[in-house]
Amino acid sequence: MNKKRIDSSLTEQNDLTESRIPSANINLNVRDDSQILSPYSEPGKPVISGELADYLKNVASGYLPAQPLSINFYSDCIDDGEKPVYDKALRNYFSFKAAEARRDMAQKTFMALIFTLIGVIGLTVMFIFSAHGLGEVLTECLDIFAWVFLWEAVDQFFIERKGVGRKCRRFENFVNADISFHELNAASDKQND
Repeated sequence: MNKKRIDSSLTEQNDLTESRIPSANINLNVRDDSQILSPYSEPGKPVISGELADYLKNVASGYLPAQPLSINFYSDCIDDGEKPVYDKALRNYFSFKAAEARRDMAQKTFMALIFTLIGVIGLTVMFIFSAHGLGEVLTECLDIFAWVFLWEAVDQFFIERKGVGRKCRRFENFVNADISFHELNAASDKQND
């Protein structure tokens, strides 16, 4: 009985936490839709242009990476047939970017592991040389060599991966964004209020 009460209170807390993070609204006024898609898109796999992607990333940088996104296109030139294509193109572009960021994180994890192994081997060799009294200068060089690799492992795993993880989360927010299309005059009415 007590466990059910705890579970329900945790669920309520999670609901409150999720509802406290408001959606970040990104509004786009599109007067000419000829530059939305990349001219290099593969047939059947549209992606947005680099210029639009840069604009969206710049606007989104003002919000927290964990904040859900809502993208509103205001335009009189986007017809009903183009809306799903533009929706898919935006999601495709950022899903490719998210996949690239995940690969980068995996690479940084692997490099951290390799650097850790090299550092540990270097320290082991340094201790062996030190125990046998084989050259104080060589022992110090091995000590420095090992600690540089261990520091690089820490940097790759704890510092570099965190930045890439933030980018990945941001890209995934674009993939999961609420995308809507509105008439352009609705944007001017909204701004006049």
